[in-house]
Amino acid sequence: MREPNLSFPSQSRAAVCITSALYDRRALDCTATLPLVNSLTHLAYLTSTSPRIREILCLDGGLERLVRILFHTSNRSDRLTLWKWTLAFQSIVNVGVRGTEHIRTKVVDAGIIPFVITILSNYSKTFDIVHGRREKDPSPTTTTPSAARTTFTAASSSSVAEVKPSASIATQTLRRSTFPYVKIDPAQRRYKRIHKDIKLPEMENVFHREEDILLCLQLLAYLSKYPHIRDIFHTSFTRNVFSVVEKFCHRLQPNSIQYWAGVIMRNACRKDETKGGIRRCANMSCGKWETQPREFAKCRRCRKAKYCSKSCQSKAWADGHRWWCVEKHATSVNEAVTTATAITTTAAPAMTTVTSSNNIESDNAETSSENRPMLMEMGL
Repeated sequence: MREPNLSFPSQSRAAVCITSALYDRRALDCTATLPLVNSLTHLAYLTSTSPRIREILCLDGGLERLVRILFHTSNRSDRLTLWKWTLAFQSIVNVGVRGTEHIRTKVVDAGIIPFVITILSNYSKTFDIVHGRREKDPSPTTTTPSAARTTFTAASSSSVAEVKPSASIATQTLRRSTFPYVKIDPAQRRYKRIHKDIKLPEMENVFHREEDILLCLQLLAYLSKYPHIRDIFHTSFTRNVFSVVEKFCHRLQPNSIQYWAGVIMRNACRKDETKGGIRRCANMSCGKWETQPREFAKCRRCRKAKYCSKSCQSKAWADGHRWWCVEKHATSVNEAVTTATAITTTAAPAMTTVTSSNNIESDNAETSSENRPMLMEMGL
């Protein structure tokens, strides 16, 4: 069967491509890497500037196609394929960050959240490994992010090398056994191939960039504004999305990552207006809802998180609430009120002084007008 690569004679191209002035859905179905990278480069620009293109992507299946591109390229290592993965992910993030509520719901329905969870989890594991090694083996030389990536890649390859001999030994042991081989006929092989479970690509040995983590957190920050999407984050995946994000509020993370992770966690504490303004317990492992508004007690420090019990508050504080709990200064309002009162009291004597001076001048004017006839009679 012929590959779905259509030529474009009007622009002297061998394949249909997306340009900065033309969007064509057929270009995303191209199987050749180079024209697809060219199309995704222009699509990343279009999704960041054109609301119409973002809407069309949700209607013509373009979002689902971008997610499939991520699925098929996440376990490759050549440069063009990684470039393709980055551009496809950038386009999806642009649609989610700059889109409307309807478009953002479509982004969640397209299946991007499992990829985001995988990226954040892998980065968190790798960050813990690298930071743990720095604490164990302190050295005077500074370790750059590229060196950290190299270290983790070497460690991953060594761990894989350690696992492979055991696998070969197990294979040899099985072949030495006296049990006969089980032969599978073609019909059974065909059935297993058709009904084989589809698994997500393994990305365990990939050290993602900080830019990828920022894109993930920005996407989740804009998606978590809506209560129905927050419910999906809490219940629809194997891991609670907010529990994964909470680890990125740690003080060891860069400031930009801490900021966006804190925004997501504060969004998780928002009340649900569709349910009468009630809130969920901020302990991510609890998830209990209020039966009426203002039933749970707020954190006295940040006034954002609400907890159903003291035990939930203690557990949440230990799990990571202490990292994104920003103290709310109640004295700022009092200072503003005090300043306004001082200005009012300062202005009052000035007004009294001006009024009294005006009264004195008017009295002097009246006195002079009364004495004027007397002076005229005296010839003065």
